[in-house]
Amino acid sequence: MKRLILFISMLTFAFSVPAFQGSLEFKQNDGSAFQGKLKGDEWFNWIEDNEGHIIKYNNSSKNYEYAKTEEKNGTLELIPSGVKVQRSEALDRNASELFKIDPQLLRKIWKQKREKAYRYKAK
Repeated sequence: MKRLILFISMLTFAFSVPAFQGSLEFKQNDGSAFQGKLKGDEWFNWIEDNEGHIIKYNNSSKNYEYAKTEEKNGTLELIPSGVKVQRSEALDRNASELFKIDPQLLRKIWKQKREKAYRYKAK
């Protein structure tokens, strides 16, 4: 029985893979586009532009938007901010700094998502 549990545990690690490492073009609802990279894994993922801004897709507006963090039910979440991604030169310096998310905070969210997934699998 121990061997079976160990084998199943190892399989979950074998199937977890990082996101595609290359740069991709993402199209907005209005036809404009921007370059970004996929980050994360199956539990937690996001898009990062060339300036390091975190981006999430907004299903309501059908646009990619700069992300912000919000706490929901004691868990941190990345959510769309309502500000559509645009070329970096069109984004003023204050707004650019506003949409920077601390990498430590991203790691914390990622850890929460992984722990939640493991708790769900254990049930």
